[in-house]
Amino acid sequence: MRHVHIHVTGIVQGVGMRPFVYREAMAHGICGWVLNAGDGVHIEAHAPADALDAFVAALSEHAPAAARVEHVEVVDLAANGWDATNEQGFRIVASQDQTAHTTLVSPDIATCNDCLRELFDPADRRYHYPFINCTNCGPRFTIIRSLPYDRAATSMDCFPMCPKCAAEYADPLDRRFHAQPDACFDCGPHITWREAVNGDACGNSSATPAVGTTREASDAIIERCVELLASGGIVAIKGLGGFHLSCDAANEQAVAELRRRKRRSNKPLAVMVRSLADTERLCHIDDAERDLLASSIRPIVLLRRRTVGEGNGSSPDILALAPSVAHDLPELGVMLPYTPLQHLLLAAAEACGMHALVMTSGNLSEEPIETDDDLAWEHLVAAGIADALLGNDRAILSRYDDSVVRVVDGAVMPVRRARGYAPQPLPLPALDRAPSCVLACGPQQKATIALTREGTNGEATCFVSQHIGDVENGGTFDAWNAARTRLEDLFDLAPAALACDLHPSYLSGQWAREQARKCKALLDQD
Repeated sequence: MRHVHIHVTGIVQGVGMRPFVYREAMAHGICGWVLNAGDGVHIEAHAPADALDAFVAALSEHAPAAARVEHVEVVDLAANGWDATNEQGFRIVASQDQTAHTTLVSPDIATCNDCLRELFDPADRRYHYPFINCTNCGPRFTIIRSLPYDRAATSMDCFPMCPKCAAEYADPLDRRFHAQPDACFDCGPHITWREAVNGDACGNSSATPAVGTTREASDAIIERCVELLASGGIVAIKGLGGFHLSCDAANEQAVAELRRRKRRSNKPLAVMVRSLADTERLCHIDDAERDLLASSIRPIVLLRRRTVGEGNGSSPDILALAPSVAHDLPELGVMLPYTPLQHLLLAAAEACGMHALVMTSGNLSEEPIETDDDLAWEHLVAAGIADALLGNDRAILSRYDDSVVRVVDGAVMPVRRARGYAPQPLPLPALDRAPSCVLACGPQQKATIALTREGTNGEATCFVSQHIGDVENGGTFDAWNAARTRLEDLFDLAPAALACDLHPSYLSGQWAREQARKCKALLDQD
């Protein structure tokens, strides 16, 4: 018999790792326990040597699809340290927070096929629930407050689970075991609806929102939203990392009005379609692009547009698209739904004859994307940019735009790295005498920030933030600061050195130089 401690690091929290470990342990006859900690997943295991070897190999070879196992460290423990009377079978124990916060956090994951089937199954208790999720999908980084990743450390902490959800959450063999956003109509978040009265949002600013507390009320909100979009209206819709501004992508008048209100005269607008089949009616797509569109990341993919006349013969009929969506550009940014609400909206839109919706960032041009419902009402609806607001009562803790990518010779080339990718770290070459943590403050336009971390094995990684935008005003600089403190706090990173652009007017550079002056003053005082 062999008794070992196993430490698994990488993206191993919020991806179903513990129930996976439990099932593998049961299959291999392992006794012991598994828990989450700030530095990854810890396992104590007791079994014959050959069973343990097979169990350890399975941790990497058969890990959940959303996991990314980087290291599996196995340390033998003294045989006399094993209490066989207390450790029969295998169990999942409560998370611990006594370790350094060095584990990685999963980005948000698009709705999985299992949840999608339940979403449109009238016999399922979560039929049409706009927040359906399981261990394999749903929000992650945008709702997490701290590590380890447990419900109490997320914005789901204010939604106590009903008995049915609690039973699923506690069952290691259930698909929703320890799915932190697990919820239903009876106990979870609900969508809300507020609409400007006669085009005047100011007169309705104190009105109580309609709330989708039941399936019937929720469906009615979605139906009203689609009705407004079909009539040429513009709606601010809350997503995982912020609001979108949406309109009928085939309605030239609506698209032109959205451009005028948003003050976005020329830049192309992204569209969302329900399926790959609809994507092919807009653009040419190859196998790599098809896989990317349907992946758990669901980025905006820049695709080659079809032209009039290509719908003849065996090619699919081309979907109508307003000319001002992307003007005369040969590419179009397309994405598929990645939240349950988006799936419901696109299904309802299709029933009304709309096959593509504009989904552009919910903000005034050059401002950060809105994340708070009340501020979104004030800045988007009351300010006259949108006609209504489709929100919800689950807080967004990290602001994230959609990622934008292009496939070149089969390789994914990021244009804007945000939801689905960030903050997954990038590997760095080992550097002699490099500071343990460097904060790179980024440029002024299309800014991101980066923080390095030195590993115990001599390797180094770099956490690159989500796309922040052009840091030219107070609002965007506040978003820059929030992204910086979020990475520092969540991963326990304390910069020992700062890197910034030499331009004297960049806000990020001014902040870095001021921090350096403050640090020097403190050192001089010592």
